Amino acid sequence: MVISSAASVGEVCVAAVKPQTGSIASQCTSDYVSTADAERAADMARAVQARVGMLRVVRLARVENAIRAGTYQPSASAVASRILDAAEIDARLHATLVG
Repeated sequence: MVISSAASVGEVCVAAVKPQTGSIASQCTSDYVSTADAERAADMARAVQARVGMLRVVRLARVENAIRAGTYQPSASAVASRILDAAEIDARLHATLVG
């Protein structure tokens, strides 16, 4: 296919058939696209990422301070659960990639 003209499209015309008479009526409307919603969603996502990042920094600082003070006491069952979860994920990935 060869494009010989790069003229812009002005209006979009929609043709409709009238059921009673069978005649064609033409109805023209302007067509436009807005990116405002996408920009707002992107701004909101960036704000959430910044907040989550800041909360993580605060949480890590608290853990670091507790470790330095000698008061950090992690839950043994939570640590064991996370180790087992990671091992299960590793095993599934290995089975998927190898098998």
